[in-house]
Amino acid sequence: MSDIKKYLNPLIKELETHSLKCFYSKNILKVSSTKTSINIYVGESQLSKKNSANIIYIPIDYIITRPTKIVSIVLSKLNLNKTIFARNCIIEKIDKTQAVNFFNSWHFFESTTSAYNYGLFYKEELIGAASFSKGRKMNRLPEGKQSFELIRFCCKSGITVTGGLSKLMSYFCNEKNAGDIMTYVDKQFSKGESFIKAGFKLHSETPPIKFLVNKKTFERIALTNTEAFDKKTFYLTQNLGNLKLIYSGNEK
Repeated sequence: MSDIKKYLNPLIKELETHSLKCFYSKNILKVSSTKTSINIYVGESQLSKKNSANIIYIPIDYIITRPTKIVSIVLSKLNLNKTIFARNCIIEKIDKTQAVNFFNSWHFFESTTSAYNYGLFYKEELIGAASFSKGRKMNRLPEGKQSFELIRFCCKSGITVTGGLSKLMSYFCNEKNAGDIMTYVDKQFSKGESFIKAGFKLHSETPPIKFLVNKKTFERIALTNTEAFDKKTFYLTQNLGNLKLIYSGNEK
């Protein structure tokens, strides 16, 4: 990973199409609009550094494999998204194919297995979606109540639905009589502000997860043990861990 700049060039070119200015120095890519700026730490996650509002950490393998989705994150962080209010949207169930296509297109980590999928529609266009697990009994909940996991939530690139997450959570809780909803937020990209605003509360934090990255394909594989690995084929990286958040239904 000695020549980071060459891997950054495609991302920089795409950011510049949105009239953003980019300046790279010493692993920091500064991206500026006419009103504000954000710093992207390019490289492997620095656990000793504090996560702040104007810096995000993006490993090289993500720079290479997900440049378009990184642009979406930057536009959102710079408040350049189009705003649509949730009160002007309707919620409808979406099928598995719709969910998979939507999350593969717009969620940073793409789609995954889920039990229930719901969409936010604005003027008949699907602009946001959430997927949930099946319910499970948890000791923290009263008899007859189940906990569900919010597995995926995102909006289309360039769009922020104000109140969208809150509307989806309230709708799902009413429909499933949910005791609570749990979710994980990757600390590499967020401190969970939008989830806290939607009614989630911090439960705990999970430790960083280690990964092996293929030096040719940049495919990322979770490291499940501490055995030696082929350093000619892979290099080791890790994320910053996750925030575990819980939404306690529609209780007052």
